[in-house]
Amino acid sequence: GIIAPNKFKTQQEKFHEGRLLQSETYIGGHVEALESGVFRADIPIAFNNTPAAYQELIDKVEEDLRYTITVENKVEMEDVKNYEEVRDDIVSKLEFLRDNPRCIEKPLIYHLDVAAMYPNIILTNRLQPCSTVTDEDCAACDFNTPGKRC
Repeated sequence: GIIAPNKFKTQQEKFHEGRLLQSETYIGGHVEALESGVFRADIPIAFNNTPAAYQELIDKVEEDLRYTITVENKVEMEDVKNYEEVRDDIVSKLEFLRDNPRCIEKPLIYHLDVAAMYPNIILTNRLQPCSTVTDEDCAACDFNTPGKRC
C-alpha cells in the first residue's frame, strides 16, 4: 500500500475567555479623542469641548511627561534642562482650552487614518492621501484648484 497524507487539515478550535470563537475577524475599534469627526484646515469648525476632559489631561501632565521622558525616550529626568518650562507651557495651553470650551477654529490635523475611511468620505471631504507629493500629481488631481492647500 501507499501512505499519503490528508490534503485537508481540520483547523484547531480557538477560544477566548473560555468561549468558542466562530471567527477571528477584527470588527471595529475604539479611538479616544477630545472631538471626533472629519476636520479640514480650510473650514472653520465650531468646537464644544468638555472641560472635564481637559482637567483630566492637566491632572496627568506630570505623570505623562515623566513616562515619555524616562521610559519612551530613555532619558534621566536630571538631564532635562527645561522640564518645568515645557510642563508649565503645556498646562497653560490645556487650562486655556478647559476655560474656553466653545470656540471656532480652523483645525490642524495631527493624525488622520485615511486607510480606515471609506473612499466616499475621502472624496467628499477632499482628503488627500499622503502619497500625493509632487506637483505633477497635484496637477492631475480633480480637486486641484487655485488656492487649495491639500
